[in-house]
Amino acid sequence: MLPALFACASPTGMARQDESSPAVAASPAPPPSNLAPYVETLAKMAPGDPARQQEELAATLLAAQQERSAANNLRYALALGSAGHAGSNPVEAKRLISELLATPNSLDPFETTVAGAFLREFDARVVLYAELARQREESEQQLRSHDTSADKRAEALAAENKALRRALAEAERKLEAVAEMERTLLEQASETELDAPPRP
Repeated sequence: MLPALFACASPTGMARQDESSPAVAASPAPPPSNLAPYVETLAKMAPGDPARQQEELAATLLAAQQERSAANNLRYALALGSAGHAGSNPVEAKRLISELLATPNSLDPFETTVAGAFLREFDARVVLYAELARQREESEQQLRSHDTSADKRAEALAAENKALRRALAEAERKLEAVAEMERTLLEQASETELDAPPRP
């Protein structure tokens, strides 16, 4: 992003080649000297060394607090909004740059171009993070809904099983009662036969 950004920020642009001269591969022009502090900050905020990132973030914050210049505020905003470190806060970085660009400041055209480019980047990240948060919330709600539905199904199954057990117990009692009646009838029949006089 930075090479393209600094190429766009150059006021002279690319020099036109003379049609009669042979094409020569142009090497990328170095960024203007007044952008060097921002490049240095962004390089130090690159992922890979949390201690270095934290040190640079603290240094840019201290500089912005000690001398509230537009350049110091922009450097701190770039460090704060950089992705890939624990303290990354694109929401606050976007706010800082928006306020900086909305008020009279001492930024030159190069710096204003850098500020505008990173404002758009931070804004895009804020939108992306908001969408990710929304999707995460929807997923969590769906999981909670599924858990609730599963709990309700489990409760319904438990109630159904309880009702079936009661019905089975009632059926077993009725069968036992019928079996007891049959035993009683058989016993009564046997006693009647024993008490009856022998047939001639």
